[in-house]
Amino acid sequence: MEPQHDERVEDDESLAERIVRGAIRAYRLHPFDVVDASVIAEVAGLSLETVQRLFPAWEALLLVTYDRWTQLRGTRRKAPPACTIDHVRLTLAEDVADPGLVRVLAGVITIASSESGFAELFRKRFDEYVEQLANGLQRDFDSGVEESGIPAYQAATQLLAVYEGLQIQMLVRPHIDVLVEFDRSVRTLRQGWKQHELPSWDLDAAVPEREAPRPQQRTQPQQPQQQPQQNHM
Repeated sequence: MEPQHDERVEDDESLAERIVRGAIRAYRLHPFDVVDASVIAEVAGLSLETVQRLFPAWEALLLVTYDRWTQLRGTRRKAPPACTIDHVRLTLAEDVADPGLVRVLAGVITIASSESGFAELFRKRFDEYVEQLANGLQRDFDSGVEESGIPAYQAATQLLAVYEGLQIQMLVRPHIDVLVEFDRSVRTLRQGWKQHELPSWDLDAAVPEREAPRPQQRTQPQQPQQQPQQNHM
């Protein structure tokens, strides 16, 4: 018979690690709206009081779980991706195999768009990911791996829109092959990136007045020249 686990022999750091690992497992097993502190405590094999003591704010536990889970992505890749787009595609493939994280990512959007105290922290995570993609795409542009006529941050925003959109599609339309759709969307993106963006005109801007054309001087019709009278001798 296995000895019962005694939480008192573990320090708070070890217990917090167990709680975060338990949260990841809980989100893999259950829908996002079902998971709460009691579910995580059960999965982690800890008491509810321990979970609530170490994470009195639910958003704090969610943020730590989000950070730890995203850090685990890509750790099992056998070879580095050839470019930033390949990196995003591999990440999407990992999402297909581990949809629990996608449910968490979709769930925290409501927190990031709210006015809660943790909203800014979640928004910062999104901004940091866009910055990572922009830096990666800039390296691809500089090395000639990708061709683009627009700034890297704009290309990163478009690439992230495709990626996150397909994440949502994966959850609500599970019959769609999101990897196939990603490849199709990327082909369109790459073609669009090659087009140099034309400057946009501000229709509300003050238009400089043009110099009024000078009126043309009307020429008087020439009178027929009178021939000098000849004196007849």
